[in-house]
Amino acid sequence: MGNYQGINPTWVNVVILQRTLNLLVAVVDIRHHSPQLASTQSPPSSQSSLADLTSFSPVSFARSQPRIQVSSLLADPHTRSYELEIVQHPLRTAEFGAAYLSRVPLTPPIIARLTVRDSSRNSVIPVAELPFLVAHLSLYSGDGATALDMGSFIGRGVLQNPPTLYGHLVSTVEQLEDLQGNTGLFFLFPDVSIRLRGRYQIQVTLSRLSNSGLPGLAEHGTYLAEARTRPFDALPLHEYIVAPSTRLSQSFIRQGARMFANASYPPHR
Repeated sequence: MGNYQGINPTWVNVVILQRTLNLLVAVVDIRHHSPQLASTQSPPSSQSSLADLTSFSPVSFARSQPRIQVSSLLADPHTRSYELEIVQHPLRTAEFGAAYLSRVPLTPPIIARLTVRDSSRNSVIPVAELPFLVAHLSLYSGDGATALDMGSFIGRGVLQNPPTLYGHLVSTVEQLEDLQGNTGLFFLFPDVSIRLRGRYQIQVTLSRLSNSGLPGLAEHGTYLAEARTRPFDALPLHEYIVAPSTRLSQSFIRQGARMFANASYPPHR
């Protein structure tokens, strides 16, 4: 199970039962399409994916197969590798100065994709680990050479030494389908603003929480991976034109993801 304190045993049992049922359904489905396989193959192990099983069958299935297998709950998280990729980069925003209530977010919003691989380099979904994985943002200069600040979360005091980066800067992982219909793990940042005009990059850092609560990730979390956005501009408000919504954002909205910020957008021009 790994060292995950605080996991509800009942929840774990439900996940194990669900995985077992899914595995049994996959085996029955494959044997139905290929009688020869039923007589020669033994039931798969908990590490096998549906894609692995169907590779033995000569029958082509009409429905698409999942590209990511659900990781065994018994797998050691220390044998996994974690990769972050920015799949949607911000283009611009407007500086908000001291007008926190009228700030506008980065457009389009930052979206980062997480790929987790086991010791055999297979893509997996580490079900038991997902609640402990968070990504948080930090601000860098446009050339990426200088770290500027870690930003400020909504609701925290900002009167003294106000940060340049502001908004909902921490995201938990969401399972969504990409534009090709493949299930993936994504971190969404729809409400991020910049206080001062300039050219910047934003770093997305993935951590595994060891204690409850999001503050103090450096003290309570284990670093896993990072990725940087391309450079973008924070413009004066009168020069700002909101970037059009992307196909990826629209797809995630249709799937129920919250891709709208609380902040106000100026009208299109």
